[in-house]
Amino acid sequence: MTELLFLAVEEAIPADHPAALLAVPIGLLFLSGSVFVLLWSNYGAKKAGAIYGTAFFGFAFLLGVFWWFGGPGIPQGLGVTHLPGQTPGDYAERWYAFEEGSPRAEFFTGIEDVDAFETPEVFTGVAGMSVEEIEGDPGYGSLAASLGEATQDMEAQFLPVDDNEVAQIGTERRQQFEEDAAAQQPEEAVGRAQPFFSAEPVGETLVREDPETGVLLATQEFQAVATFTDEDDIPLDPVEVGEPTNWFAFYDPGAVWIPSAIWTGIALVLFLLSLAWLDRLEMRDKRLAADAVEEPERIAEPIAQ
Repeated sequence: MTELLFLAVEEAIPADHPAALLAVPIGLLFLSGSVFVLLWSNYGAKKAGAIYGTAFFGFAFLLGVFWWFGGPGIPQGLGVTHLPGQTPGDYAERWYAFEEGSPRAEFFTGIEDVDAFETPEVFTGVAGMSVEEIEGDPGYGSLAASLGEATQDMEAQFLPVDDNEVAQIGTERRQQFEEDAAAQQPEEAVGRAQPFFSAEPVGETLVREDPETGVLLATQEFQAVATFTDEDDIPLDPVEVGEPTNWFAFYDPGAVWIPSAIWTGIALVLFLLSLAWLDRLEMRDKRLAADAVEEPERIAEPIAQ
């Protein structure tokens, strides 16, 4: 029994575990149920439900407003982050990588002119400043941190690697890489490192706004390399295989406010319905009280002797 009580602390409980499925209903039963029972004992079941519904959904509406719009010291999107059946990152901001000639590339004309892309320093207007000023600029810091994710996504698509560190590339591309690696294999090489084929960024990740859509674009040149090992299984300097290729990514700012907006809208509707129900019960009680006051008093008649 003690192990069950501390299960949530000792290890993560999967979402489909019975304890995880029962956590919210049990919490509502003990917390909300106790308040409802207290109101029930004073007002009756119907009026207790109307009072509790008005208070609960009114609070939920105000909470949703802060989740949706944020507030002083409260950033946007700290509340509900996803809808049932979705993952927490479905509405988060992220980069989507693509290559030239892909269906995604048809939406962005800005990738046709690679020379128009700029370094993050030039793009944010901090070029020429000192290192301390550049690193202290919030716009540059935010963009630089975000571009790290873009570079990782582009590299993962340029040369995908599975869990066994084996490059997932086509037959023709693998044959070309093998030929290039064999032609440049060092004399002291006796084995292959894991992963054997990998990708290295060439230069810095560049950015620009797409001239037609205004979407933020990023580009990075990658070079595939092969790494051999010596007799002591120490990796040697990698050799280049294949041709360097530019990959691109576009930035999706996300919509973290959508789940909070849905929460707020549902809470508002249920608050108004609960308020209307409570008003109807109050009006009924007033009518019953008025009828009781207006009922004529029956004068007692003497009993005939």
